[in-house]
Amino acid sequence: MKISCEHCGAVIDTDKDKKCTNCGAPYSSNKEYRDVRDNRKKNTDYDFREREADIRTKELSNQIIEKTLNAQKAFKIFPIIFLIVFIIAIIIIISVMSKF
Repeated sequence: MKISCEHCGAVIDTDKDKKCTNCGAPYSSNKEYRDVRDNRKKNTDYDFREREADIRTKELSNQIIEKTLNAQKAFKIFPIIFLIVFIIAIIIIISVMSKF
């Protein structure tokens, strides 16, 4: 990150230099440096919260998928139950009609 020195106005590359290369003044109290540093920290915090939200969303999605698959399994059993009830109903009807 490049900032301007508050003392002499020289450009300081904070990634390479620990103080102003022109006058030797420290830039740790430089308002521009603090603003950029604080913005980076906020963005980092935001990225972390965003990642947490993504993880939670994936967990919820997996839960929904699991519930859907379980419901689908229940629907596969339904035709078998319906067939058994239908066969029992036919047996009852046939036994009632055979008495007449």
